Amino acid sequence: MTLNEPDPDQNPQEAGQTETPESLTGLKTGRPNRDTLEPARWTIRGVETDTRLTIEKAAERSGKTLGQFFNTELREAAANVLKKGHQPPARAEDLGDLFEKIKSELRESQATELQSIREAIERRPASLREWLFGKRL
Repeated sequence: MTLNEPDPDQNPQEAGQTETPESLTGLKTGRPNRDTLEPARWTIRGVETDTRLTIEKAAERSGKTLGQFFNTELREAAANVLKKGHQPPARAEDLGDLFEKIKSELRESQATELQSIREAIERRPASLREWLFGKRL
């Protein structure tokens, strides 16, 4: 053994690796090595509590685990987003404006239909005789 080679009995690290204390670098040492072939776990930050609860309830109602739910439903939703022209589902806050717009369009349509019905009632014959022979002048 030469002077430059690390002594494996004194330093359990592999030859060629150096140890730098975290306090000197200011950086974290990184992710630990994985010993299993199990898929990596995800951590998704910024998910609102309401969203998380909704997803958990949906998965439970569909009889799936969260992983199964994500693999089927979320994959399908993501595939639809990738399709051209797809609109994402509306949030509850966005539905208020959409509801008001649809309601006003429905009222306009009903008013137009009601006006045409009133005009048809005014033009109808007053009796069977008038319907058969027309109005007398």
